[in-house]
Amino acid sequence: MAAGIDDYRRKCRDGALHAFGTARIFQRRADRLKRKTDMLTWVGLVVPLLIGALVGTFGRSKSWNAALTLAAVIGAVQLAISLWSLVKRWPEDLAYSSASVAANDSLAARYTALADDPPTLASLRTQYEKLEVEDSARRDRDSEKGVTDKERRRGMRATLRKFQRQCAGCQLVPTSLTPSDCDVCGRF
Repeated sequence: MAAGIDDYRRKCRDGALHAFGTARIFQRRADRLKRKTDMLTWVGLVVPLLIGALVGTFGRSKSWNAALTLAAVIGAVQLAISLWSLVKRWPEDLAYSSASVAANDSLAARYTALADDPPTLASLRTQYEKLEVEDSARRDRDSEKGVTDKERRRGMRATLRKFQRQCAGCQLVPTSLTPSDCDVCGRF
C-alpha cells in the first residue's frame, strides 16, 4: 500500500523529533566544551598578565617569591590541562558539536515545515526522501561520537517537552528539563 500525505507528515514529525533531540545532545556538549576551553584560555592569559602587573607595580618585594611560586604552580597545572585538552581533542569536538547542532536544528525545522504545510504527494515524497538522505548521513556521523544512554534520555526529555509529546515510559508530557525516575526520559 502506497504511503499517503498523512503517513509522510507523521514521518516528518518523527524526523523532527529525532533531529531536535540530537541537536540538544550536541548543544550540551558544545556548551560544556566551550566553558572548558574558555577557562583554559583565560588562565593561560591571566597568569602571565598578573605576573607582569605585579612586577611592574611592586618590583621585588618580600612576598615576591611566594607569588612567583604560586604563579608557577598555576601555570604548570594550566599547561597540563591544556595538554590534556589537546589529547582529548576538545577544540575539534567543540567544532563538531557546534556544527551538529546547526545541522540537526536545520533538519528539525525543515521536517516540521514539511509536516505543517505539505505540498502535493509527489513533491512531499521527493522532499522527504531528500531530507532522509541528509538526515541519515548526519545520524551516521553523530553516532560515531559515542552518544551515551544518559545523553539520549536527556535529549528525549527535551524533545518531548518541546513538542509536547507523551513519554512512552512514564506516560507523562514533561513540563521541565529536571530529570525524573523514568528509564526513557529521565535518569540523567
